[in-house]
Amino acid sequence: MRQEWEPEDLIEVWTLLEEDQERLRNKSGANRLGFALLLKFFEAEARFPEDAGEIPVPTVSYVAQQVKVLAEEWAAYDWAGRAIKRHRTEIRGAFGFRECTKEDQAQLAEWLAVELCGVELNRDRLAEAGPAAVTTGWSRRRPGVSPGWWARQSAPSRSGSARPPWAGCRR
Repeated sequence: MRQEWEPEDLIEVWTLLEEDQERLRNKSGANRLGFALLLKFFEAEARFPEDAGEIPVPTVSYVAQQVKVLAEEWAAYDWAGRAIKRHRTEIRGAFGFRECTKEDQAQLAEWLAVELCGVELNRDRLAEAGPAAVTTGWSRRRPGVSPGWWARQSAPSRSGSARPPWAGCRR
């Protein structure tokens, strides 16, 4: 994720909507801020950040103002505890995602073999295409927010399916 944000981009991507605010009702302090930042990061990237440093500094201040928590609380968010696991589960559910299973991994490998390996021989491009294939076809599902993110794509793949069978599962 980019680390520098213009004010208008910050507002467009990191503003909490009413339904986001509803999800924050039972959270306070570092957990409230942490959940809000994970939620907006996931909405923008279709994945969770690897660590706190991946969240852009300007977004921490902007989101902290919205949730009425000091930005310094972000440093207290527990990246290894039960709360972040619950937060990730809740956020995945909000966007229709779930954790990948071994069956999903097998389907992904099969789909990649059929869809990509038969047409792409360059190893570097294959390595780039794999992760991209997992999130391809998703755009924002929220009304009134920039189209082109989170709505399911309906164009069929080479095998004729509308989207990869594992679509919707991410870490």
